[in-house]
Amino acid sequence: MVSRRAAIILAAGASQRMGTPKALLPWGGSTLLEYAVQQARDAQADAVVVLGPATQQVSIDAVTVLNSEPESGRSASIRLGAAAVADRVEAVLVQSVDQPVPAWVLLALFAANAEIAVPTFGGQRGHPVCLAGTLLAELREVTEADQGLRAVVRRHTVTEVPVETEAILWNLNDPASYGAATAQS
Repeated sequence: MVSRRAAIILAAGASQRMGTPKALLPWGGSTLLEYAVQQARDAQADAVVVLGPATQQVSIDAVTVLNSEPESGRSASIRLGAAAVADRVEAVLVQSVDQPVPAWVLLALFAANAEIAVPTFGGQRGHPVCLAGTLLAELREVTEADQGLRAVVRRHTVTEVPVETEAILWNLNDPASYGAATAQS
């Protein structure tokens, strides 16, 4: 049976600023990638993981697709992930592996039942982005030239979902941000 929900987890990047694949960094008793997949599962979503050359050997219990050219931009990973999502999905999250959030945040986004839902904390928008399944075709067509996911979000009604966790603002791009988030988690 296909889930009504999906989560596209982007883990194809080269992690140049981090110096090691972010997907494999320790987090919550596992790795950032395992954590993201488990949180998606806990939110009753089917996980689709987009891996890249640095992570392609990772074994994870989820649908995986390979972006062999992640340097072409995040949009390519979103297209590949969206292509692997079931057509009849009701909602789909797009989440980068370096932006870990707990399942209850994902559940709140799904529960918003919005065209596009984004979490907010302290008046700031964060991530991940949750899109209605009707927008899946647009995700399958995003390009860097048209500003990718950002352009899709701008074209549609966005519902802000206030949550009580700063985690939605984290972006673990380098050792300092990873260390700060690890200390708070």
